[in-house]
Amino acid sequence: MTTDGEATTLLNLFSSSLILTEHPENASYLGGLPSLPLSDLLATPTTLSTQSHTLTASLNALAHTSYPTILSLHNTSSALLNSLSSLDTSLNTLLDTALPALDDVARTFREKSGPTVIEERQRTRVVLEQYDKLRDLLDVPVLMDTCVRNGLYAEALALAGHATTALSALSTIRSQGDEPPESDGHSTPPLPFVRALQAEIASSLHAMRLLLLGTLHEPGRKLPALWKAVQFLRRMQVMPESELALGFVSARIGCLQTALQTVERDAGVSVTTFSDDGSNITGSNTTDREREMDRRAEDVARFLKRYIDIWREGAYDLVTQYTTIFLERSSPHGSASLSHLPSTTPLPDPVIKHTLPSTLLGLLLPTIKTYLQRAYPHLAPLATQLAYCSSAMARIGMDFRSLLSPLITHAVIDGFARDMRTGAEREWSTALAKHASSSGSKPTPPSKWLVSATQPLPALAAISIQPSSATHTPPQLLTAFPPLAVTLNTYLRALNRLRTLAPMGSQGGVLDALESGLGRNGESLFGYARGWRGDVAEREAMRAVGAAYVRILVPFLRRAIVEGVFGVAYDSDAPRKEVEGVKEGGGASLLRDTVRDWERWLSETSS
Repeated sequence: MTTDGEATTLLNLFSSSLILTEHPENASYLGGLPSLPLSDLLATPTTLSTQSHTLTASLNALAHTSYPTILSLHNTSSALLNSLSSLDTSLNTLLDTALPALDDVARTFREKSGPTVIEERQRTRVVLEQYDKLRDLLDVPVLMDTCVRNGLYAEALALAGHATTALSALSTIRSQGDEPPESDGHSTPPLPFVRALQAEIASSLHAMRLLLLGTLHEPGRKLPALWKAVQFLRRMQVMPESELALGFVSARIGCLQTALQTVERDAGVSVTTFSDDGSNITGSNTTDREREMDRRAEDVARFLKRYIDIWREGAYDLVTQYTTIFLERSSPHGSASLSHLPSTTPLPDPVIKHTLPSTLLGLLLPTIKTYLQRAYPHLAPLATQLAYCSSAMARIGMDFRSLLSPLITHAVIDGFARDMRTGAEREWSTALAKHASSSGSKPTPPSKWLVSATQPLPALAAISIQPSSATHTPPQLLTAFPPLAVTLNTYLRALNRLRTLAPMGSQGGVLDALESGLGRNGESLFGYARGWRGDVAEREAMRAVGAAYVRILVPFLRRAIVEGVFGVAYDSDAPRKEVEGVKEGGGASLLRDTVRDWERWLSETSS
């Protein structure tokens, strides 16, 4: 049995060996030996020896079976030791050389690039702080384009104003964040972002301005739309007030001109190619020619009716719109609606107000003057329409009634003269050319075509017109002379067409046209009479025809014009009224000469 002293001595013995106590497991094992019984202690050497032999055998077996692994482990351990050694060297180099050099480079970078980095960080901070505002500003051009396309001009201007204010605030923030610039007399240039945004906003405003100006050129636009467009142009301050008024008037006049040209084009008429003196009217007789002239006159009258209506509506709207938008700005309503404009805004140039009526009338009167004669005899409805148009324009200070009377008078005279040329004159010249000598052939005797074969030839003394005879009843004596009766009927048809509209001012011109036709027809008949060579009976027939022409046909038609159409007492010696702008054709003198020639010939052949 081991005593405490022996145990202590045994522990001290074990502890003095470094090999036994080097590992904690050995120390734990040795510390437990004194507590074992003696039998266990005596058996311990044998047990340890057995375990040693067992372990040795096991290690030998392991070394034999796993020698590749052991070799690989050895090589890896050697490589690890080399790596750790290299790492130790590298760390020493890093601590001794690289880190001091990096510190020097960092210090140099901080000294040279520090302010720039700080400034960039400040800018980045400002951008982050103003991010919401910047995002809203980037949406402004898109929103403005949408508003402009949809006609929301007030919203577009509000967005432009908001963007301008926000950009000014951003410029202020930038100037406060930047270092004070050197006093070189130059202001800080705007940021590229600001320049790009301002360019896009200016482009949207330019598109809006073009749309507003285009509104002024759109036909069919009424006062509210034009008022709105002008008000926005004023708010945008794109041009002075006088230029805006001139642009407005020019645009609306252009629309009116386009509408009038469209009417003229649809009607198939053209002022530049107008030439209608009656020579291009075809037809085998007077009825066919009158029917052709009426058809053309109806087309022209329909065109003029539409033309006058379009002009009246357009001119009335233009003057009303111009007056309301530009001239009525001193009224209480106008001042309330223009409260956003500066009080010192000048009124438009008064020259526009004074020249506008003449400009508008220049679109109507030349066309009326050119085409009105072609509408004869359908002039009465057109005269009524022109009178109504003038009355309507008089309510806005454009009474042009005094300018219409000469136009209508000239149209009546020209139309009646054309009826004379295409009717009685052509009919008479055709009949006379048929029976007169031509190409050496013998002319037809007067008794064969100038006098009636069923009625006796009246005496020369009885061939005269009674002063008390009715102006609307044709003389019965002319039935003895069929060509003269036919000619009288043609003249009466022309007088009936004239009766629908016969201004008093046209009396002189109409009578001159009638006398010119009678004079030319009488001259041609007189030439036929003087060229006839025959017996006494044929000469007497010719004298009777000439007397009927100058003593019955001519006085009756002159009275029919003066008294029957114009209702004025006929006086062959009364002075002729001159029509302004109508050049007298000498019809009275021509007819007077013709009558004198006939009377002289009748006197010479009476013996």
